[in-house]
Amino acid sequence: MRKLGNSNKKMKIILLLVIFFIMIGIICILLFQRNTQGTENANSSQQINETVETSSPQTFKQVENYDIYYTVKGILNNYITMIKEANGDEYIETGKLQQSREEIITILEEEAIDAIYHMFDEQYVEEVKLTEDSIREAVQEYIQQGDYTKNVNYNLKIEEIYEGDISTQIKLILTKFTINDIEENLLIKLDMQNDTYSMFGQEYLNSREYNKDTQIAKIEIDTNSVTSNNYNHFDYVNTNDQYIVNQYFSEYQTKLLHQVESAYDMLDKEYRENKYESQQEFTEYVEQNYDSLKSNYLSKYLINQFEEYKEYVCLDANDHYYIFIERSLTDYSVILDTYTVDLIDFTQKYDPADISTKVGMNVEKVLDAINDGDYRYVYNRLDETFRNNTYGSLENFRVYMKENFYEENDIEYLEFSEEGDTYIYRAKIKNAAEDQSEQKNITIIMKLLEGTDFVMSFSIE
Repeated sequence: MRKLGNSNKKMKIILLLVIFFIMIGIICILLFQRNTQGTENANSSQQINETVETSSPQTFKQVENYDIYYTVKGILNNYITMIKEANGDEYIETGKLQQSREEIITILEEEAIDAIYHMFDEQYVEEVKLTEDSIREAVQEYIQQGDYTKNVNYNLKIEEIYEGDISTQIKLILTKFTINDIEENLLIKLDMQNDTYSMFGQEYLNSREYNKDTQIAKIEIDTNSVTSNNYNHFDYVNTNDQYIVNQYFSEYQTKLLHQVESAYDMLDKEYRENKYESQQEFTEYVEQNYDSLKSNYLSKYLINQFEEYKEYVCLDANDHYYIFIERSLTDYSVILDTYTVDLIDFTQKYDPADISTKVGMNVEKVLDAINDGDYRYVYNRLDETFRNNTYGSLENFRVYMKENFYEENDIEYLEFSEEGDTYIYRAKIKNAAEDQSEQKNITIIMKLLEGTDFVMSFSIE
């Protein structure tokens, strides 16, 4: 019995040791798993951090906000006005002032130079050692032939404009523009809280190789607010459709009156090539209509949004069209009628229309051209045999049209008929400039060709 008791005691000790080692093993396994998970989590965290660090850093993005664009444009226009004054190219009615002309010129030039100096950032001024003398020399590049007695226009064209935020308060604007076809680049620091700004010139951008692809975080400009002075305030522009349309219309009207070459260049390429044989022809058109263009104003407008562009259809006080094709804020062109080239709105209505409607739409094109005095358009739409046998030349056709049509014509459709592949409209042409009591009968014969093309002939009774 004593031996059995000793045996049981030994077995209990062995059992306890086995349990102890099992527990130690379990604890080691749990600790190992915890360390492994910690390492995996650390690696996962590191991967996340690396993903953040290696993701594409913020660079400048193209300005698509109208408010920002026109706010910056206002700053650039003010900058250009100061350059004009510094050069003596800003028109001033000196007869209404007390000082002599020489005194006025001196005062305006000094104020303009001072204004330009204080538009630039202190960091830039210090770095390039900007002085009033260096500014005076630099603005000479843009000088025209003005002497404060002649209105001289400096042509601003914004080629590119990009934005980036370096804080919630500070926005950077990187812009490339031309003044009288001379290219300039500026980096503008906008303090959106205080409505103040400062500028960095081309030298600063070149020395640091800053461009639209530069990471915002690498731009060496502090995020402090821009200290106010007498010349660096801007008006934040809150735009709407009417504001934008008026900007397009008034800007192009100014170019027509003072910068004809620029106005010609802004015409839509397809329209320009089909409408005018040369820039000289366009210039002659402007000169012939100068008085009406000078007193003109925007009467109505319509905005069409298409997939690739926005279309602003404007009608002036004389019922002439100005159609602005906006592909981006810095890329738009102009069309000055609705018949020379087919607009999307026209083709969308024309394609599904029945025959009589298509013929009527083409007749409206012809009538608009006649009212515009664009006899070449009508002449080119005439059937070749009819054209050669009846008129012989464009000049003869012009004489005939001026003698047989009114200055402004309306049409009343009377009867539509078909003869094979030709279509006939009988109508009345009315004198729209008078009380429309004066009228003539007209017969229009038309043949529809591929797409929206057509040829025609007509006779007036």
